[in-house]
Amino acid sequence: MRAGVMRGAALSIALAALVAASALQAQEGGRSRRGGPPGADDAGRSSPELAALTQEFSAHLLEVQQRLKLEAGQQLAWDTFAARAEALMQDQLRGLPAMPEREDAVRRINRRVDVVRNRLAAMEDIADAARQLYALLTAEQRKVADELLPTAVPTLYSGLPDLTRGARQPLSRERESR
Repeated sequence: MRAGVMRGAALSIALAALVAASALQAQEGGRSRRGGPPGADDAGRSSPELAALTQEFSAHLLEVQQRLKLEAGQQLAWDTFAARAEALMQDQLRGLPAMPEREDAVRRINRRVDVVRNRLAAMEDIADAARQLYALLTAEQRKVADELLPTAVPTLYSGLPDLTRGARQPLSRERESR
């Protein structure tokens, strides 16, 4: 069972790294790694990575489902749980929406709050579905679920701070002396 847990952890790390990279690129105005404007090769570069990550996540969900050895009466609860987990995964893989150039700080912060709020609501939906599923499991299935079910939930990712805008100035002498 350790392999399933490790696979889930590796999947979460891969998701965070991939989403961080795409968020940073979006915040840099879509510039490619070469610093120029985005091109067709930029979209193609991340598309196979996103597809592979999506496929790996789906395979992991299938593995957890098989290891739980679900009965017919439990299948609907599993389907609900899996659909919600996949929806959150897809949302995070889409990354953060590009922010308008001339938007003030408060609106930009509020946009980030909205993203986090929406993803928290998705996590709460996943938790509700997990509770409903868990209530239907036998004692033996619960032992498996205790170890594997958390690995079937994407790690919540809210995006990187926008470090690419504005000057990064050191603290003033006055603030440094405090």
